[in-house]
Amino acid sequence: MMPEYTKQGGGPPFVYVSGLDGTGKLFFRQADDLARDHTVISFPLRGEGLYGMPQLVEDLAAVVRDAGFHRATFLGESFGGLLVMAAALAHPEMFERMILVNTFPYFTQRARIHLGVALFRVVPYALLKAHRTRVARHVLFSPDVSEADRKVFREHTRVVPRAGYISRLRAIRDTDLRPRLGEIQAPALVVAGTADRLIDSVGAARMLAGRLPRAKLKLLPGTGHTALLSERVRVRDWLPEFEDI
Repeated sequence: MMPEYTKQGGGPPFVYVSGLDGTGKLFFRQADDLARDHTVISFPLRGEGLYGMPQLVEDLAAVVRDAGFHRATFLGESFGGLLVMAAALAHPEMFERMILVNTFPYFTQRARIHLGVALFRVVPYALLKAHRTRVARHVLFSPDVSEADRKVFREHTRVVPRAGYISRLRAIRDTDLRPRLGEIQAPALVVAGTADRLIDSVGAARMLAGRLPRAKLKLLPGTGHTALLSERVRVRDWLPEFEDI
């Protein structure tokens, strides 16, 4: 079943693809600004059932088509960046350009991802969510994210179905796009916060910028994993950088 997506504004399509939370709601600091001259599309990732990356790729393609577009600009954040790259390989005709934020083509910390899948299968979900809330202050957020926006983040991610979360963890575990990065021809702006404490965004971004045929690297000094919530970040200001790609 195709996700129930949202459309905001009017103009060329700009598709936001969410991170591991899968809510599609964490683009709130950027959406209104972009919607002044773009059609901003966002959608939740599958919440129930067991699935893999191919199903998510087809969900993404179905949303764009149903919204009435053939090509779009895509922004993938964290896990969403992995999904965007997989979709660019499966449906290159749909990609005008893409922005990859704090993401990776392969999760190099193998013990960590295997442990994550195992824990989410056996540990009570309420305990895992409580732990995530406690560590978010130090791991997900950098000082340039206001307390008000941190509160909105917590509200939007309070209800994340367990089955979908496990499926997305498994998709991370099972996906390695490194051998195929050279096939992606869409212009790509690869963005990484230098204060990301969740993953090595800078290392992954440098690798992506070196392997994607048409890519540019952009580092955000002092910004963490939830870069799109930063008071210093305005995605609209990134768009002119595609002129150099």
